Amino acid sequence: MNRIIINTIAILFLILFSQVNAFSENVGQISGNLILDDSWERKIYVSYIKTFEKEYAVSNDLIITSADIDSLGDFKIDLDKIPLEWSFLRLHIVKKGVSPNSLVIGSIDENFIFLIAKRDSEIELFNTEGIPIFSNTRIEGADYMKTFDHIKKLSNYPNSIDYENSVIEKEFIKEVVSEKLKIVADTCNNPLVSLYAVYQTDFQEENIINREFYDTYLSKWKNENSSYFNSFRQKIPTYKNSFTHKKSTKYIIFLVGVICVLSLSVLIYFIRKNQKIKQLSIQERKIFDLIRNGLSNKEISDECNIELTTVKSHVSSIYSKLKIKSRKEAINYKTKS
Repeated sequence: MNRIIINTIAILFLILFSQVNAFSENVGQISGNLILDDSWERKIYVSYIKTFEKEYAVSNDLIITSADIDSLGDFKIDLDKIPLEWSFLRLHIVKKGVSPNSLVIGSIDENFIFLIAKRDSEIELFNTEGIPIFSNTRIEGADYMKTFDHIKKLSNYPNSIDYENSVIEKEFIKEVVSEKLKIVADTCNNPLVSLYAVYQTDFQEENIINREFYDTYLSKWKNENSSYFNSFRQKIPTYKNSFTHKKSTKYIIFLVGVICVLSLSVLIYFIRKNQKIKQLSIQERKIFDLIRNGLSNKEISDECNIELTTVKSHVSSIYSKLKIKSRKEAINYKTKS
């Protein structure tokens, strides 16, 4: 009886494991309908873009899969070749007779659209007869792409205005747009859409003057280990590095301050000593120099051709003015040249 129970539990466990595994291996798709004229090849290509810096990079190596577009414009792309986590994809089509890795940017023949998806995504695309071919594409199953489109429109806005040679107006518009993009990045729940918004700003320059925003942003997405965030982190110093840099800067400032204070103190010390020296008369200065050279009172008397008692009187005056008590202190008395 116990053996039957054990076997039953084992079978149930295997069934459960297989179901969980099947669920985790669930593969989604991108499907839809494209209205194309006869000038286009009936094939759609998918490129996996590993970092936002390579947004417009073109090569056969980037194309990971493709699918046929039937006579009615229908297509279906299985996502088994993209990672489990969120990925930045580029879908494109080409004109007949053109290489599959051909990309047209910024003209009526622009032939691509960006998508953010992961392996289990279920997304549908439907275009219209507008030009460029993907200009009025409806995307279903990926609401976050509405935010992505909003980001694209915001980032393109400063370049769509005629500023009439007003540099100040252009810079002002760019600053306003940059702030709006950072708000989108801060409030968006999709990590790649959020990061894409940041990439539309001059984040490497703004990081210097707005460090707090980027420290908070990196902290918010600290668990994201995708190639997109790793590339971004390489361009933005981490909070820890920033903190260490700030501590080092404070330490250097403190050290420079201490050196300045000590130097000033030494300078003041020598100035005061020189001021005391200036209190001596010409004859006293001469005798003071002779004392420092090791001459005795008798030798100074002979050198200066004055009485010994006069020398002793001068020496006493020198000691009093310099606040010293012996020849040894006189010899060690330091002055600033």
